[in-house]
Amino acid sequence: MAAAEKISLARANRIKNVMVGTFFTQALVSMAIIIRIPEIIDNIGLSKNLAIWGTITGLSGLGSILALVFAHRFVLRFGTTRVTQIGTLAATAIQGLLPLIGNYWIYFLATLVQFFFFSLYNNAANAQALLIQKRLNRVVLGSIHGAWSLGVAVATLISGILASFLPLVWHMGIIAAAGFVAHLILNTQMMTRDEEARSQTRVKVEKRVSWIKTPRIVWLLAFGLLLGIWPELVMGDWMTLYSKNVMQLSASLIAIPYTAFAIAMIVGRFSTAWVSKRMPVNRAGMFGGYIGGVAMLAGLLFGYYLLPINQLLAVAVQAGFFFVAGLGESIMVPAFYSAASHIRTIPATQVLARMGLVNSLLFIIAKGVMGSLADTVGLALAMIFPILAFFGSGYMQNVVGRRANKLEAQNLENYPPTGSMPVVKI
Repeated sequence: MAAAEKISLARANRIKNVMVGTFFTQALVSMAIIIRIPEIIDNIGLSKNLAIWGTITGLSGLGSILALVFAHRFVLRFGTTRVTQIGTLAATAIQGLLPLIGNYWIYFLATLVQFFFFSLYNNAANAQALLIQKRLNRVVLGSIHGAWSLGVAVATLISGILASFLPLVWHMGIIAAAGFVAHLILNTQMMTRDEEARSQTRVKVEKRVSWIKTPRIVWLLAFGLLLGIWPELVMGDWMTLYSKNVMQLSASLIAIPYTAFAIAMIVGRFSTAWVSKRMPVNRAGMFGGYIGGVAMLAGLLFGYYLLPINQLLAVAVQAGFFFVAGLGESIMVPAFYSAASHIRTIPATQVLARMGLVNSLLFIIAKGVMGSLADTVGLALAMIFPILAFFGSGYMQNVVGRRANKLEAQNLENYPPTGSMPVVKI
């Protein structure tokens, strides 16, 4: 009788496709602004004070942390679909308004609120995706999060074209309006409260381990995760500024190096399961960190020194190296989350939640440091920070990988390729 009450497989597949569309649309909207970041910085008067820019972009992450506190309660009360609807529509509306802001304090408050809604959406959407994954009895988070990476690449390509002839306000306004309409349509096809209730499974509540008794390996993993994700964030937040201010590229060419990196992330994320069958995922992460660091360094050096010879050649060579760096970066999240699954003294859900919270706090500090470096030693030298992060994450993958291998064989199925964020109490 209970089995008959489950939603049909056909309906579950339709919801899965809707989730793919939702993640793609949200990436398209939120990442369209990447190549216009130099103009945003000019708008709010921080072109000569990148330390403040780095600080406010870092502190805006407090909105995400605040959402982590309330997301679980909101989902229980309103359901994953309603919370996803509120998160996507609010964040998209704010995105369209960002180019109109001319004061960095107002910009900070706007992005703080936007990050709150982004985090709500991320938590609720991942929770619904996990319900669908359980009903289909197969891993679907890889394709769903792969859609996000695809959306990032498409957003960069489209924005590179639009930036050549559209003012910033019109560019962001059109993308936000299209995303808003798309979300309205997609949201109506997600799970109903009744379907969600019938998909829930009662589970035994895991014993909560106090923060004081948290194993030290959890903090090591949290710091390693920061190093692992940092190159990806720098490519999104700072690479366009580097391309404009250091390499003096036009708006249409600025997008190319980051697009190559994003495409490699897509390829790598969809290939993680294939790679894990051939070597332990943490070993792959170690190689990814070392190779990614070398490739990013080579891309920056060759791009810079080839620029006086031929601009297109410099961009093409840099994009090639960044593609390799993107492949190395794509393995980082699944590798660290896989290592987290081998900690026996604390429930895995608590490990992931605490890693996420500590990681968010570390990001705030790291973004401030990046901005200060850009101001004091110059953006070109500041790009050493993500290169060192690549090497550091590779080393940590080696350390935690050896520890994990002593406990048990890697099990990537428990932690899907893109490391979804579970909705749990911390």
